[in-house]
Amino acid sequence: MSIHFPFRYLEPTFFAGLLDDPVLLVRVRPLGSNLLFDCGQIHHLAKRVLTAIDALFISHAHMDHWMGIDTVTRHLHASSKTIDLYGPPGIAEKLGHRLAGYDWNLAENYWGSYRVHDVHPRHIESFLLSGPEGFRKRPLGSRRRDDRIIYRNRLVQVASETCDHRVDSLIFRISERPLLRIDKRQLERLGLLPGPWLKELKHRYAHPDSGRAPLMVLRRTATGGSEEVAVEDVDQLCRRIALPQTEAAIGYISDVGFSAANRRRISGLLKGVQLLICENTFLREAKARARASRHLCSDDVNQLLDELRPDWFLPMHLSKSFNRRWRELYRELQPPAGTGLLELPVHVTPAPLRPEALVWRQYQGEKGEAEPGED
Repeated sequence: MSIHFPFRYLEPTFFAGLLDDPVLLVRVRPLGSNLLFDCGQIHHLAKRVLTAIDALFISHAHMDHWMGIDTVTRHLHASSKTIDLYGPPGIAEKLGHRLAGYDWNLAENYWGSYRVHDVHPRHIESFLLSGPEGFRKRPLGSRRRDDRIIYRNRLVQVASETCDHRVDSLIFRISERPLLRIDKRQLERLGLLPGPWLKELKHRYAHPDSGRAPLMVLRRTATGGSEEVAVEDVDQLCRRIALPQTEAAIGYISDVGFSAANRRRISGLLKGVQLLICENTFLREAKARARASRHLCSDDVNQLLDELRPDWFLPMHLSKSFNRRWRELYRELQPPAGTGLLELPVHVTPAPLRPEALVWRQYQGEKGEAEPGED
């Protein structure tokens, strides 16, 4: 059965099987760009998928969520783009050390770079790892976090919370940014007249960092004419004249413990998402192992589903210790009414090659040479 999600711009693809390293790709269709969430084993992703990445989000730096950064670098280092990378505190230093393990003496001045953001609970520190300089790390400064949002473009925003996994582990909410739709009746009640200022208002709504200057709006006068007046609080004006809209969002939870603090953060960030993608590392019987390793078991996930009430739920990242018992996971999961349960194949990544699959062949000249794929 084909699933149709209620997204205008977002096209999610989960590039992993139930037992594989988690890899979520979100394509922003109108922009032709991709957002990638975690990158463990990703050698199976097509190059054109990786070259369209604008931003990369790492939940934490355990190997199965992070080691594919080499693959990303391999495909993109000789391009001219700069990729934004977001992760927990220390992710820029880890990337710097990782890339320092290679020789970059042939770097060209057109190479791409990483702009890396260490996401702290109350601020974000940013660094540039410049490709033309062999990915040398340079500080770009720090900015305060006034809300949960860590990334935005004109169509999409990504919000994040920090959870505990014995290390900081980020969870994410990927949301379509609503367009500003004007309530004409409310405009009339406020005595405001349509005009070019509405186009400027919509631009500011779509680009909240575009400036804080007063907005000149057109207002009806007592005599039936019109006059321009300055509005200082543009955000409040948007709230007053905007039609209500439902936000379409994807939630991503990878590797967190089932503590009270984590549950509060998860609920505060992800309640009501249309699609929830969440780890389910252990079956019910292994709850003690889940607690010790700060993971979730199926009972924990059932409680989260009851709190969050997503439209669709995709469980992922089951421990390989259950590779012969994966069907039990779906029997243990009990989503609430109104939540559809999605199923992953066990594996998506290619099976490893064995020596007997490769044979030595003697070159016999052009006449005896088989074309690729003829064998």
